[in-house]
Amino acid sequence: MSLFSIKRIKRAAAEFVGGGTKQPDWSQLPFEVLLHVFRYLSNRDKVHAALTCKSWLRPLSVPSVWETGDFNIDSESDDKAIRFMKKVGRSLRHIRADCRAGEYDVWANRSRASCTDKLYQFLANLLNSRNHQIWTFRLTNICSLENDGIRAKSRSFSEVAQLLAKVLYDQQQLRVLDLSNSQKSVKHRGYAGFTVHEGMKLLNAASKNCANTLRKLAISRLVRLIDIYPNDLSFLPQFRSAIAGFSKLSDLDLSYGYLEDDLLLSLARTTTSLKVITVRVDKPPYFESSTTPTAWENLTAACPELIVIFFIKPITESYFQDTTLMLTPSMPLYQVKWKAGSVIAIENIEKFFQHMGQNFQETLQHIDLQTDVGLDKECIDAMFKSLQPCTYLDTLSLYLDCDLSDDEEMYTTAIRDVMTRCPLSCDVTLNGQAVK
Repeated sequence: MSLFSIKRIKRAAAEFVGGGTKQPDWSQLPFEVLLHVFRYLSNRDKVHAALTCKSWLRPLSVPSVWETGDFNIDSESDDKAIRFMKKVGRSLRHIRADCRAGEYDVWANRSRASCTDKLYQFLANLLNSRNHQIWTFRLTNICSLENDGIRAKSRSFSEVAQLLAKVLYDQQQLRVLDLSNSQKSVKHRGYAGFTVHEGMKLLNAASKNCANTLRKLAISRLVRLIDIYPNDLSFLPQFRSAIAGFSKLSDLDLSYGYLEDDLLLSLARTTTSLKVITVRVDKPPYFESSTTPTAWENLTAACPELIVIFFIKPITESYFQDTTLMLTPSMPLYQVKWKAGSVIAIENIEKFFQHMGQNFQETLQHIDLQTDVGLDKECIDAMFKSLQPCTYLDTLSLYLDCDLSDDEEMYTTAIRDVMTRCPLSCDVTLNGQAVK
């Protein structure tokens, strides 16, 4: 920054702080200062700032200001930011667009554009900008918009999928692709999602030019599972090859229903860089896992740094949910977060911890259990005894239902008592508070 620019900043600041009658002329701020400040603004604020005056429009026309774009595709989003994509779309390198149709969007003013239309326009502007150099593309919770398309003349969900495939097909340098859907959008809209054909088309489009560049792929709840178990994906080699086609993949985030032996074996044959597999469970399994210890051993041999993280949060609670059915021995299980809810047999909670201590002694480092079921001292005692073989366990986080302070004190006392008899080498927390 030049000495002249620094003097101008000091003079403007002195006039403002001195409380003089003459207000500083913010339009005269140096270009370098405006450029630096505008990098921290949201897209909506950038658009509004660009409409203020010509001196502010000039730094906002610099491509580097728009390398990162953060958009919300919902009924409250600013349409100006989406339209502004026509000018800055080619400069974007990192895009995050979250699609969250409100609960009452379908009953809103019919004259307004639906969320599905906004997403379609967003993708159309991005496609027309001819941006082939996106590095990070996070387009999440698309499925929450599926029912939003009931308005007259609104774009269909299928049309959005086709346009998205064209955007992905044009990319040359994708490092991160996130097309996941949150459990909240699934819960409130039904188990929505792309059809298997649409999902495969999106993955194949992304792998066309980015098979050797993509590092992270998040596709949890991407496609619609027709049957609870087994699902149709087990019979679709195209789906497996689409995922395994990303030869440099290091981070894979997917739904439990997509896991199967053939997928693990395909990954073992095509990649050696896989480091993290995150599995999200929506429905409690009633059958044995579709993966075997042998498949996990083959994948671990090919990817020795691999760790597996499980997020277990069923949409519908079940008294009989048995997590041991999905946690296959020989997988390099690193962390488990289980929201067991209020409908679960204590016997299955005890069985879970026994399974941890017997099969994941060398890999397990973090356990998070959240439940509203009252645990007695016998259950807590069995829990700690089961985990003693897990010498690498670093944290045990328990979130238990405590309506009264006396309940929490009771649990704390019980845990401390067990810890003296069955000490663990890890940090133990109860409802976020350390227990020592």
